[in-house]
Amino acid sequence: MKDSPIKITVIVPTYNRPQALKLNLLSLAGQSMLPSEVLIADDGSREETRLLIEDMRQKLDHLFPIKHIWQEDIGFRKPMILNETVRQSSGDYLVFIDGDCMAHRYFIKEHITLSDRDTILSGKRVEIGKNLTERLLREGKVLNTLHPRLVWDAAFGSEIKSRKVEEAIIIRNPLVRKLLHRDRITDDGVWGCNFSLYKDLFYGINGCDEEFADGSIEDNDLGIRVLNQGKKLRTVRNRAIIFHLWHKSTWDFSNPKYLRNKEILKRRIDYKEKVCKQGIRRLDG
Repeated sequence: MKDSPIKITVIVPTYNRPQALKLNLLSLAGQSMLPSEVLIADDGSREETRLLIEDMRQKLDHLFPIKHIWQEDIGFRKPMILNETVRQSSGDYLVFIDGDCMAHRYFIKEHITLSDRDTILSGKRVEIGKNLTERLLREGKVLNTLHPRLVWDAAFGSEIKSRKVEEAIIIRNPLVRKLLHRDRITDDGVWGCNFSLYKDLFYGINGCDEEFADGSIEDNDLGIRVLNQGKKLRTVRNRAIIFHLWHKSTWDFSNPKYLRNKEILKRRIDYKEKVCKQGIRRLDG
């Protein structure tokens, strides 16, 4: 396995889904370029998650240290636990992957290969179907490539099938990427389940905005503030690949919290705000 010239911290947000987190950690253990440390950003999970992390820490200690950063569960506070986790990190470069996702073998290597001090990188995700997700969780098996089981489930699966399996194809050739529009940045911007940046840049935009009230579009805000600083947003689609385990959708576009989040995002864009006030540091004014 190849060593990185920089110290890499992988940050894994989680909440009460220990079996999915186990598959996430196993996928990180199978990376072609191992991280320097893995930090679990836990927004108030119960005891089962703590026990799982302790078990995985012992099993994977020979590969990388695992640190569990936990806060009390009093509602959605993901931006807060992410900020605290970054404070406790020792790496120069931060790679974020959600705890219900599995990383392709070259996930970390691709993020590091494309890293730049003035750039935030973000990728998409493959969406594993309901039945295949349940089978993987039951068997404790990692899916971290364009596996025949994934293709079969997308084509012939019952109930909720796997989707976006084309995102699992690694495409590095510049011409092919151009022809397939794989370097185009869409309105989705940054996906919180799959992004990376230098720690200095994270602090430069003042981290995650703790003003966001639920888990919707708060990740897009990171890319907006990077761009407002005159820096860059770049896609790692079809290069840094992750596989998202199915769960029921919690999106509600009529939710007052979501509408409030949209107002924050609109303000950020309209006034070209470069930092947030309630971030990794508290700013006056």
